[in-house]
Amino acid sequence: MTIHAYAKINLNLLLAVRRPDGYHPINTFMVRVNVFDTLEAESTKDGTISLQIRGDDLLTPGPDNLVVRAAAALQAHAGTPLGASITLRKMIPQGAGLGGGSSNAAATLLLLQRLWNLRVETEALAMIGSTLGSDVPFFLQPHAARGTGRGEILEPVPLGDLPWAVLIHPGFASPTAGAYSAYARDPRPGPRGSPLQLSKKDGSALEIIPQNDLEPAVEQRFPWVASAREWIARQPGILAARMSGSGSTVFGLFNSEPLARDASLRAREYFGPESWIQTARLLSGNGSV
Repeated sequence: MTIHAYAKINLNLLLAVRRPDGYHPINTFMVRVNVFDTLEAESTKDGTISLQIRGDDLLTPGPDNLVVRAAAALQAHAGTPLGASITLRKMIPQGAGLGGGSSNAAATLLLLQRLWNLRVETEALAMIGSTLGSDVPFFLQPHAARGTGRGEILEPVPLGDLPWAVLIHPGFASPTAGAYSAYARDPRPGPRGSPLQLSKKDGSALEIIPQNDLEPAVEQRFPWVASAREWIARQPGILAARMSGSGSTVFGLFNSEPLARDASLRAREYFGPESWIQTARLLSGNGSV
């Protein structure tokens, strides 16, 4: 049995004052893109959970891997004697601000729920997901969504006629904890982009102001991120140019596939073969199945 684990981008990411528990309350709008990892699983009768990883030599398959943790959490919740042999084929870079680990965890929960023929309520699955990571509940539902709190409080927003994206990742990670720590030392808001007009499935309009409050902190540490964001902001037909999440991926949005693919070709020439560059369609309602 197979499932896709899609990446996401943050069209905006606004931070409030840090709470006593160390977390910054956030207000973010997340949407999937059709770049994905693939998980395959076979059921085992001995209760063991094993993981093989293809496409990322740095990612370890041990008990700390989010796929293994998600499988073990679902197994314990359901009390099933079954186990699973799982293969993860990686496409989404680590430490990229694209939610790859959280998406893998969510996809594991959805995949094994089907594989093991379990009946787990949606709320219970989301609760399991929230113990694994703040973004995991987002990937358990199919729509773009506004996330508040730590990102786990969701307001799904079905969208239609979505733009295309060019994703540029430099080949190095931007650790989330480091980005938030740097922001806490110098809590400057990120620059505001031009309003982005999106269409809801019900025909009404949604306006998003592209802004990422982690950008100044991350770009001070990694000037490459600033230069890539500024480069893509100059491309013909650009709608928005931002860093996603805590970086290090930057994205540009375009109204059409040809504009996005042309920008992607120019990016490959400009940034060279070391950079990971993808042309992707934004998704809403397709889920991660």
